[in-house]
Amino acid sequence: MKKLTSIIGLIAFGTLFSQNIAFDKLYGNSDPVNYYLTHYPVSGSDGLDIKWHGGIRLQTTGGIIQLLNNGYVGIGTAVPESKLDVNGDARFLDFVSGGSNSWIFHSPDDGRKTLHIAPRTAGNNDWDWGKSFVINGESGNASLYGKFEAKEIKVTLSPTADFVFDENYNLPKLEDIEKHIKEKKHLPEIASAKVMEKEGVNIGEFQIKLLQKIEELTLYSIEQNKQIKELKAENKTLKSQSEEIKELKKQVQKLITIKNKQ
Repeated sequence: MKKLTSIIGLIAFGTLFSQNIAFDKLYGNSDPVNYYLTHYPVSGSDGLDIKWHGGIRLQTTGGIIQLLNNGYVGIGTAVPESKLDVNGDARFLDFVSGGSNSWIFHSPDDGRKTLHIAPRTAGNNDWDWGKSFVINGESGNASLYGKFEAKEIKVTLSPTADFVFDENYNLPKLEDIEKHIKEKKHLPEIASAKVMEKEGVNIGEFQIKLLQKIEELTLYSIEQNKQIKELKAENKTLKSQSEEIKELKKQVQKLITIKNKQ
């Protein structure tokens, strides 16, 4: 009897999907609120509405799409761990976020493997590529056409400028630096403003050059401090000698006065 019932059920199920049978709502588990298959009207057409409280799974021999009851969606995985969990490759030709301040995420099909991120123009009728952010997946480089703001930036580059403190480092003479500044109008080993404007600035290398100049300035300050201490010591000695000379003059003057009285 059970076998016959199962056969009848299979025949009915197959008939349902092999024929054009109109339906308003099919439900299971004796629960038409949380387990149903129905449709809803859309402009000029009709939409399919499926609700299965425990989750929905679509499978083929080559893949799976899983929707869990917590709202997580998995593509290529039956156990998604986030709102969208893709196990495998994903391709976005043009992905646009909603709202009046939309951004476009665009990966051109040109073999360059780049990702372009750009905002809408002021009139909201096109994409402002002049403010785009471009990531090159092949080289690992990124380009930003516009301003960049961040709470923290970490640049990894070696070596640093600690070579300045090496005993064999040839510290430039201040006279030579003064001459260079008068002639070139910029510090030695630092690009001029015109060159920076034309070619841009490598932040990592520029920071090291600035550190080098700071360390050189520190050495100049240390040497200057030594000289100041030496001058203070010499000044103290001269002041002491001056006091002795003054006292000697007084004694000589007294002797002269005594002699004149005699």
